[in-house]
Formats: sequence, C-alpha cells, structure tokens
Amino acid sequence: MKIFVNGKEVEINENERNLLEALKNVGIEIPNLCYLSETSIYGACRMCLVELDGQITTSCTLKPYEGMRIKTSTPEIYEIRRGILELILASHNRDCTTCDRNGSCKLQRYAEEFGIRRVRFQNIEKPAVKDDSSPIIRDNSKCILCGDCIRVCEEVQGVGVIEFAGRGFNSQVATAFDTPLGKTECVFCGQCVANCPTGALTMKNDVDELYRALESEKIVVGMIAPAVRAAIQEELGMNEDLALAERLAAFLRTIGFSKVFDVSFAADLVAYEEAHEFYERLKNNERLPQFTSCCPAWVKFVEQFYPEYIDNLSTVKSPQQALGAIVKKIYSRKLGVNPDDIFLVSFMPCTAKKFESEREEHKGDVDLVLTTKELAQVIKSSGVNLKKMTPEPFDRPYGISSQGGLAFGKAGGVLGCVVSVLDEEIGVVKEEVREINKGVNLVEIELKDGTSFKALGIFGLGNAKDILENIDDKDISIIEVMACNFGCVGGGGQPYPNDSSVRKQRAKILKDTVGIKTLLTPVENYYMIKLYQEDLKDEKLKHEVLHTNYKPRRRVEETEFEILPVPDEDKIKVKVCLGTSCYSKGSYNILEKVVDYVKKEDMEGKIEVVGTFCTENCGASPNVVVNDKLISDATFEKVLKELEKNVKR
Repeated sequence: MKIFVNGKEVEINENERNLLEALKNVGIEIPNLCYLSETSIYGACRMCLVELDGQITTSCTLKPYEGMRIKTSTPEIYEIRRGILELILASHNRDCTTCDRNGSCKLQRYAEEFGIRRVRFQNIEKPAVKDDSSPIIRDNSKCILCGDCIRVCEEVQGVGVIEFAGRGFNSQVATAFDTPLGKTECVFCGQCVANCPTGALTMKNDVDELYRALESEKIVVGMIAPAVRAAIQEELGMNEDLALAERLAAFLRTIGFSKVFDVSFAADLVAYEEAHEFYERLKNNERLPQFTSCCPAWVKFVEQFYPEYIDNLSTVKSPQQALGAIVKKIYSRKLGVNPDDIFLVSFMPCTAKKFESEREEHKGDVDLVLTTKELAQVIKSSGVNLKKMTPEPFDRPYGISSQGGLAFGKAGGVLGCVVSVLDEEIGVVKEEVREINKGVNLVEIELKDGTSFKALGIFGLGNAKDILENIDDKDISIIEVMACNFGCVGGGGQPYPNDSSVRKQRAKILKDTVGIKTLLTPVENYYMIKLYQEDLKDEKLKHEVLHTNYKPRRRVEETEFEILPVPDEDKIKVKVCLGTSCYSKGSYNILEKVVDYVKKEDMEGKIEVVGTFCTENCGASPNVVVNDKLISDATFEKVLKELEKNVKR
C-alpha cells in the first residue's frame, strides 16, 4: 500500500493496525504517551496527531488506506503537542533528578525534544499517594493518566487490580478501596512497571541492602539468571556480547562476591526433575495437565484465581529457589559454614522474584533479589567499564549449564528443556510445533515407547486465563506458562524501553548465546548428575531441597466480627459471609437461624458464630464455613447438617 507522508510517497504494509504503527515500521516515530500495541486503543494523550486532508486527528485511531495524504509535523501540530506537554507537566511531580525513571522517562524525553524549559501554566500538585507495600512502588504524583498500566493488567494479564477512580482533576489510578497493592490480588509480574511511561510505577530498589551485606562478615554469593545477560547491555551502552555473563561474574568478584553461580545450572536441574515428575503423572494419568511452576507470578495467579488447579502445578521449585536451597542446605555444609553466614543474592529480570524469595515456604533460601536494572545501577556507580572486564567463568560446581537451561530465559524454554530430557532418556520420535494464537504454541510429541501427548507453551496471563477457562475441551498433558510476554526477557525488572520489539531482540540475543553452549541438554551436565549421585541420594533430602507445595491464596483480606464468641480453642466455628452477594441471597437469614439454634440448644460455649467478609466464592452465594468446610449455595438446613456432624465428633 502506498501513502503520501509529508509530500513523499511511502510504501507500508496493508495489514497495519493503524497509521501510528505503519509509520513506525518505516522509520517515522509519532510522539505518543498512551499507545501499546498489545492492548486496546485508548487515544487519550492526543500527542500522536497528524494532519489528514486539512483536518488534525490521532494516528493511533486512524486506519491507513491507499493514497492517503498526511503530514506528521506542522507548526500547528508542534504547538498543540507542546501545549499538551506543558499541561501535563503543570500537574506533574517534576523532581526528575531523584526519580527512578530519570533518563528513561518518556515524558522527560518529549519535554527535552520539544524544548520545554518553562511551563506557562500554574503548577497544581495532585494529592500524593505513595504505596510501597509490595515489590512494585506506586507514586500517583507522577501519574499522567495514560491508562497503560490499567489496560496491560486487565487485557494482557487478566488480573485487573487497578482502575481509574475519581473525576476531573481528582482522577487517579487506584486499587479497589485504595487497598495497598501488597494486599490485593496483584501477582507482581511488573508489566505495569514495564509499560509505564513515567515514574508513577517503579520497582522496589534494594541495592542498599547489597552494600550492607558486602560490608558485613558474611560470605556473599551471587547467581545470575539467563535473561539478565540478554538485556543489561541496554543500560550500559554496550552492543550484544556473548561473553556478557562471564564479564558480570568477573565484576561481582571485584566488588566482594566470594562465589558467582549460574541460575542456568539450576534450570537444568529443575527441567530434569520436572521431566521425571511429568512422565510419572503421564503414565499414571494423574494431576494432568501438569503446569510449570518456574514463574512466581503465574503460581500466585493460580493460587488466587484457580485454586482448583493447584495440584496441577509442578511441585519442583523454580531455578532461583532450587539453587537457593542447594547453596544453603548442601553447599554450606561442603564449605563447613553455618547457612546463616551465607548471604545469597539473586540477579533476576523479574519483580515477582522478589515476592517469591519472601514466600513462607522459601523464606531464608535467597536473601536478596536484585533486578537487571538494580545490577546496572551497581555497575554504573562503581565506575567500572564492563566492556573492558576480562571474562571469567562461573564458579563450580553450580556454574555449568546446557543450551536447554539457558533457554529458560525466553518463552518456550522450560517446555523445550523438559522435552529434551525426555528425548535423552526415552526418545522423541515426533515433535510438531504450531502457533494457535499469539503467545500460545501447541506442541504434539510422540515418544519411542509409544506414548503421545500434547503440550502448550503460553506467555501472558491473559492467554493462560483463556486456556484455563476452556481446559476441559483440550487434550493437553503439560503446559508452560510465563506471565510476561516473550518470557523472562520481558520481565518487569528489565531496562526501559521494554516493548515487544525490544523483547524480541533480547530473545534473539539469548538464542545466539544458547547456540554457543557445548552441552545440549541437562542430561549432559556432569555437575548436575554428580549432585544427584553425591548429595541428593536421600529421597527425603531431595524432596526438601527441590520440591515445594502450594495452597489457595486469598485475594481479599478477610474481616471477621464476633456475634457469639467462644474463648475456648476447642470449639466449632461457624462463619457466615455477609458480603454483598451473599447478603442479597439470604445469608443474614441463615445467620439469624444459626444464632437461634445455638441459643436454643444451649451450645453457646461450644459453637462460635462470626460474620465475615468474604469467602471469595461469590458465584455460589450464600456461603457459610463450618470449621474448615465451605458450604456453597448454603441453606440453614445444609449448615445444620454439618453442625450436627461436628457436634457428634
């Protein structure tokens, strides 16, 4: 298709989504502050203006057509854009030098490009709302109401934890009832951070904690994830460097790290263990499809929204937590030191990994998680030129990995590595891969022993949600899910910009790095096999080190209020949900009848009655819980029957 841009003929693809993307693909970038190619078109910022047949319109909402004539920059458009920027800046927190996004902020860049040195309008400060209750930091004084975070959270991830609230000048992005993010159903994937054009959403910075550890008497040990080495050069002004991981290892030793291990080693280990777990489930036809559990945002997503599938999650820990447990429980013993004397630092592309390391079942294995951006900060502040660092190998015994282990950093890597183990140990006769949707690949596999199965490789929690909603219609045996589009290379802790084109380039860099690895599969990893033979012979220890379990996680903090309290711990507890859905369907009537029953049967010292908000089972209201048993679509008769059972016990 041919169009005319600023008087010159330009050829563009016929299937372009809109003029904004069409022009970007031919090297003309139209300024914009609210456009994301993965989400619906919002058109709120009004920065992406073009002139079409004398009329000014937004290019993000304009579909190209043959022969159209547009102008991308006229004096009028220039003045409109400047005016928009000044209006935004008039109500924006302009403490740029102390902002986490200083130097990578889109608003700051446009202010520079349009030469804004003075804002004509009166500065009106918005009410500052700062939330640091989670790995993701919210600062509404820097929010420009572009809505990118809202659309990514809802449309791409299927979580929808934030939304616009208020009206006019009081409009802001907020959680329900202004609940701190750490107490919501946020899965901490960090995609809101990755797509925020300003400093309104950033990640928690823990670099100071690293320096405190380096000053202490502790043995500081580091481990580097695959996706970190595919992106950190963006922050350091470096080109693609296949020896980047080894330069990072050398750098960390210069600042005081005793050992530096490769998370890809643990990826080999996890894939090997998960392949055996999967084959057992496949043979016994139990807990299928098996879900990978390497991505902590995905695990939390299942725990909160699909607790009925918790048993389908692989019990194998993520590479971060597996290596953490190995260092603290096995390596410390080899060194002859107390595990508490080791301070283990994990360098990850992901904000959710900070949350994962603090989960109750993992507490103490990994002491600190720093993202790619935080590692870049450490390097920059040291004054060291990483380009000139002589590469040094990772430390043994946890520094060798296969192509499969390194591929964990991009979408499809975990599933591919699991299949490579099955190929080595059983043999794969046929493997066919086809894309059924963007972000969803179907893999059909036949093994030499005659076993056949189908697998899915998915990125984006919204895609995973669509599959889970219709999973009964699909004959699938194993599913890999990565919360972030294109996998860990697009994690919330990666450098800005973090859009699709950048992520594809990182995936390519990782693929190139994978290609030079000598070992093809985890089965060829001598140090991994040696770990099994020498340190993981005991099944109980192996299970403790490499496996974990998950349980349903509440999305909303439960609130209880006493109605008939019983101080004695040996009691029957009845919780009646009085939330809107349950109340409207008669839960208050059930509550009255339960209270009358307890009093009439003289059981006020045995049966405790409380009201609660809420059971998170609104689709089957009203809900009543007797001890630990949830009674859905409750009636007084159902509750009475369960009470009588408990009384007899």
